[in-house]
Amino acid sequence: MIERVDFSLTPTVMYALFLGGVGLPLFLAGTAHIPRLSNRNAYQFLAAFILTIAAWIALVAIVPGSRGIDLLEVVTALMILGSASLVYLELWAVLSRGYTLGLVVTLHRAGRPLREDELAALYRGGAGLSWIMRHRVTGLVKGGVVTIEGGEVVLGARLGTFVAALCKYSILVLGLRKTG
Repeated sequence: MIERVDFSLTPTVMYALFLGGVGLPLFLAGTAHIPRLSNRNAYQFLAAFILTIAAWIALVAIVPGSRGIDLLEVVTALMILGSASLVYLELWAVLSRGYTLGLVVTLHRAGRPLREDELAALYRGGAGLSWIMRHRVTGLVKGGVVTIEGGEVVLGARLGTFVAALCKYSILVLGLRKTG
């Protein structure tokens, strides 16, 4: 015989649900308007996530009615916050770095049909499609995956080779035909 299951939520878990569902997107919206974080999407998201965790800790520690900390509740709450952050991170990535959606927005801003060369020229506020390549290569250089030597992009001997091999074998194992 199955005993009665208690589906009630403790304050620790309720705070995590609230902050993961409402707090994190509000913090994301707020950090997006901080001048020092302008055009630094990864730092915006990190700051919003840290604010969310800090707010959860403050609620658990300060709000009356919170009882003693139970390890299982804390782990559950952290899993909720982690899951919410992954969902918002995916949405954030698509909206902030979604190049295909950027083309749609460029078409919308133009207010008229565009030829392919016009679309390419107007992309990203006039930065053009070459912006994508510059942006990606800059990220790879900063990450130490590639270097620029004499105007040529060179795969890093250790990290670059490791990342390339890892991607190559992952694509093989997952059966992907085309990437990038």
